[in-house]
Amino acid sequence: MDGKIVGFSVAIIVLLVASVVGFYEYSTASGSLASLQSTVSEQNKTISTLSSQIASLNSSLQTYKAQLTAAEQNASKYDNLYMMYLSMFNQAESNYTMLKQMYQQLLSQVSTGGASYKEGAALNTAFKFWDGIAIESFADVTPYLATNFTANVMGAPFPGTYTYSSFNRTWLGSFFSNYETVYFYTTALPTITAMSNNTYQVSTVIQYFVAPTNDPIYLQVFNASITLTVQYIQGTPLITKMTWIGNEVPPSSVIAGYPSQHALAQWTALSEVLSEINGLGAEFPGQVTGQYFSPSATLIITGQLPPGLKNGTYSGLSSIQKFFNTWDNYSIFVMEYSQNLLPNNSAIPLQVHVILNATNPGMAEVIANDTPFMLFVNQGQPGFPGIYDIHVNMVSYLMYNSTAGEWQIVKQTWSVTQVPTMSDTMYYNLNTPTFNVIGEQTVTVNATQGAILKVGPVMTIVKPGTYALLPNGSMASIYNFSLILLSTQAVLPPAPDYTNLTPTYAFAFAINGHISPAYSLVNSTKGPDAAITVVYAPNTWTSWTWFGGTFNGTTYVGGSYKFADHWIYGNGVMVNTQFFKPVIWIFEAGKTPQGPVASQSSVRVSTAYGLTPINAYTEVINSQQGGVIVAGNIITVVQPGTIISTPVGQLDNYNFSVVFYDPQNVTSPASGQVPSLVFAYAVNGNVTFSYTASKPFITIITTPSMEAQMWTWGVTKNGTYGYIFHDPLLVGNGTVVNLSFVKPVPWVLTLPELM
Repeated sequence: MDGKIVGFSVAIIVLLVASVVGFYEYSTASGSLASLQSTVSEQNKTISTLSSQIASLNSSLQTYKAQLTAAEQNASKYDNLYMMYLSMFNQAESNYTMLKQMYQQLLSQVSTGGASYKEGAALNTAFKFWDGIAIESFADVTPYLATNFTANVMGAPFPGTYTYSSFNRTWLGSFFSNYETVYFYTTALPTITAMSNNTYQVSTVIQYFVAPTNDPIYLQVFNASITLTVQYIQGTPLITKMTWIGNEVPPSSVIAGYPSQHALAQWTALSEVLSEINGLGAEFPGQVTGQYFSPSATLIITGQLPPGLKNGTYSGLSSIQKFFNTWDNYSIFVMEYSQNLLPNNSAIPLQVHVILNATNPGMAEVIANDTPFMLFVNQGQPGFPGIYDIHVNMVSYLMYNSTAGEWQIVKQTWSVTQVPTMSDTMYYNLNTPTFNVIGEQTVTVNATQGAILKVGPVMTIVKPGTYALLPNGSMASIYNFSLILLSTQAVLPPAPDYTNLTPTYAFAFAINGHISPAYSLVNSTKGPDAAITVVYAPNTWTSWTWFGGTFNGTTYVGGSYKFADHWIYGNGVMVNTQFFKPVIWIFEAGKTPQGPVASQSSVRVSTAYGLTPINAYTEVINSQQGGVIVAGNIITVVQPGTIISTPVGQLDNYNFSVVFYDPQNVTSPASGQVPSLVFAYAVNGNVTFSYTASKPFITIITTPSMEAQMWTWGVTKNGTYGYIFHDPLLVGNGTVVNLSFVKPVPWVLTLPELM
């Protein structure tokens, strides 16, 4: 066999074997590959699932990382807050330790302090206790009482023996409920006696001014001798015992020139009855004539009336007003005169009797015997055109209505007698105007000093620098000056206002006993220098000037009306600054306001010159009209034409305030002088030295006037708050007057220290 063939055959065999082996290996590998591919596919699925889970875990991880970051940030903040509060706690603990040490030191000082320190604290406790009673606040009294406090009250008010609880519940409760306005002051410096190292007795005499809640016009004054025992209990001075010996005294006994309550009530009751009689004479509508009757009043009329009027009992205000309207319609003209006519035919003023009671309403009786009315019958009425002359014995009974705050007629009786008209001229002056003196005060005036005069509801101020110009042309620096009240007879209303004004009474000035326009009040250059006249009356009143008659010292006869007068009106007060002749002025009661009253306003008044306001009275002032502000015991007159100059211009219309401050906020200006009243004026709420008025503010204060002084308060040369001027005053008759204030700034009224 050919070697090549053999070789080729061998090669084929080798290849065949190799291919068999290769096919086997391929087959085996192919099976393994398929298995492997299946495994890989499963693993891929597993990987896909794991990848999805990993993605979800990564998302959660990112969220947790963000939350972790926020938590770490919050933890940092909370750590900072913790450190801050820890620092604050440590500081507070340090402060507490320091304050505790200071408290222990102060407590040690109190327990071991000198007598003067303890005496001062004891006196301070006593004054706070007395002041708390005046404030009428349990919270201002009980903190100064020990729980074992006892009180023995003898005399007025509410005598008895009290414990801590019964004193608060009974005595203080009664005091606070029975009195609505309370003021107090000590009549002498309290005395302090050391009973032991921790116990002191404080004794003094205190006067409490009180206005009963159910009768506020009945001002009462309790003069109380008080002894307090003050004991230091756990370092605090507390009152453990009080002895009170009190009695009631009239206000006039403690305030010079203050009228008694009876006098005030008499004037009021008489004024109301005279207003009614004037209303009948003026034929006012029924609601005007009957304005002072109570809603349930009774009017009883008996006797001889003209045919157009009926006797009977008129019950209730509406029924009484109907009778007065009938009176008005029946008469076209009425003349009347109020008097008491005695059996001998002599006339005397109306009789007034007043009973005041601290626990019940006040009562008053006004008797007007034989008051004549001449009625000229109106057209269309029974008896026209006749004249009837009737005499009425009128008795009026009044009670004080604390709710309405006024006296009211609760019952009135008329006993009427008709007389021949001509017979009346035997007793009554119907033709010759006559004025009789019913009140008078005369003083000797030194022109350098001036004077203050008061008669009834009229006060006149003669300014310092006022001389008397006599008929011969000479000027008197010392002269007698009189303020005189006068009744009127045969004085009809002034012709221009015949149906609108009714004469009531009159007043006059007299120089050296003369009522005559030949005399004048003048200044040093003989220019007119008018007195200032203040009258307590409503703004429905005015006056007319009258002269031309003769005066013999008790009666002025003749004369006539000359001209109407101009008044400045306030709340219940009218002021005149033009009267410089000693003549007569007749008060005329009108139906409507005779002049404007400045409207009230409200302005915020802030702290000024270290003083904090406690109250303020504000009115809107028109500079052309001026105004009168009545604020407590202060009357302020803003004169017409008063313009306020400010750093930015002038004020023609402005809010004017009287501001009150606590007297305890200022010091004593001089030895022996004690602050009594601290007040200021404010313009548009500003208390400032940079504002100036073109005319002085007339300041009139009702106060104990003996040795009273006044001081201007402001910024001193040292830059502190204090007294900077000693102000001039006109003093007398329970009144102090200043005529120089032109700036809205604070002032302090001081009174002598009582020893």
